[in-house]
Amino acid sequence: MQKKRLLQDIGLNAYEAAAYLTILKLGVSEASAICKDSDVPYGKVYTVLESLSKKGFVEVQASRPKKFRAIDPDAALDVFFEIRKSEIEKEVDILKGSVKEAKNALKAVPSQKRKDEVFWTTAITESEIRKFAFSIYGEVKKSIYVIPPTIGMPVVICLIPEILKAIDRGVKIRLLISPRFMYLFSVFSRQEEEAFSKLKNGLKIRLVQNFNSYFGVVDESVVVLFQPHPKDKDRILSVVKIWDAGFAKNLGEEFELLWNSGEELDLEKRVEE
Repeated sequence: MQKKRLLQDIGLNAYEAAAYLTILKLGVSEASAICKDSDVPYGKVYTVLESLSKKGFVEVQASRPKKFRAIDPDAALDVFFEIRKSEIEKEVDILKGSVKEAKNALKAVPSQKRKDEVFWTTAITESEIRKFAFSIYGEVKKSIYVIPPTIGMPVVICLIPEILKAIDRGVKIRLLISPRFMYLFSVFSRQEEEAFSKLKNGLKIRLVQNFNSYFGVVDESVVVLFQPHPKDKDRILSVVKIWDAGFAKNLGEEFELLWNSGEELDLEKRVEE
């Protein structure tokens, strides 16, 4: 059963896997014997064997009745891998083109936004919070200002590729961090030279000793609130994302006050230290 499951995991269906294992066991066989041993219905066996032949798992002797021989598993699986790899690469190329085309087409869809429009959504589990973080950096157009909680460090590490993409798009990113967040610099120091150079030039970081809250402001219109657990300050209870331009403006002003009082940090110098 395990062998059959493994063959199904790589892309054979249940009948194909059973038939191939039977031919490996019996050696050169006719369809009737393969049916009897593998429980593949007789009405389907020739279709199954033809499919195995196309996929490179069996050879067919064009006699009457036809006979079938299993190709050595090492050789068959290597060939099958290369075929599937090529197919997947083509699918990825087609998907990439379709996504690009869809992006261009959807840009033309008019957005009916009201100035007083408010919308919010909440993430509670770790996986939801990660999705939040990825969507924020994926959608940001102009700027993102964040006071991240120390407990958000693991998420920041996973976000580095998205942060780099945002920097490439010209997004302005400012971080206000506490002394406990200084470990961030050792994370940045482990990046490849090109990535580190982008982070060094694209991130503005300042140090502030004390915060009353942890939040972010995205594109001056979206607020992100981090809520620590009331009984465990080393754990995030939830993250709330709020589309509210007025609220974003107020928190943006608070961020500016803290920013102006913070100590400017040079990423390259900190990494060297």
